[in-house]
Amino acid sequence: MFKNYFVAIFITSVGFSTSANDYFKALELFNKKMIEQSIIHFKKVAEDENHEKRSDAMFNIALIYDNGFGIQTDKTRALYYYESASQLSNKYALFNLGWMYYNGENVNKDVFKAYELYKMASDFGHPRAMYNLANMHFTGTGTVKDLKMAYKLFLKSKMHGIQESEYFIEQIAISLKPEELSLLNKEFESLIEKKIVLPSIN
Repeated sequence: MFKNYFVAIFITSVGFSTSANDYFKALELFNKKMIEQSIIHFKKVAEDENHEKRSDAMFNIALIYDNGFGIQTDKTRALYYYESASQLSNKYALFNLGWMYYNGENVNKDVFKAYELYKMASDFGHPRAMYNLANMHFTGTGTVKDLKMAYKLFLKSKMHGIQESEYFIEQIAISLKPEELSLLNKEFESLIEKKIVLPSIN
């Protein structure tokens, strides 16, 4: 299971109104390796309750502290900002926080808490969260083992570009009864927008 890195910094840097200028200034400073000044601007955005990029600013601050980008690593501050961004439903922060609880990094390991956080990130459309959640259902870690749910989530994560899902899709397809697989595939065909090849029923 992997942790998210600077997704929000690079993906969410276009398409927003001029009120996001402070956020883009922080990005510019970060890309110029002026990290301390970048953090000041990110914090300005993070403290503005009405700013449209507030949760992304919190997430990026967390990443800087988490990974020690240009400054000393500070896992405690990283955790604070991940939690703050998660409270605002930032899917990247929810995912990284889930990863921390799953692995016991700077928090007491809690796979049940990790499951809840991955579930929220998955509901907001985070592909890797879908994949990690599928693995937890596949193994029964932090939740009840449920191959059918795992199958659905692996299919969803594959639709969103997580190619590692294919192995598990095939393994689960082999273990299910033909009628179970047929039912799942029919159910899923009505949900998919981007067509993928579903396992065949022998």
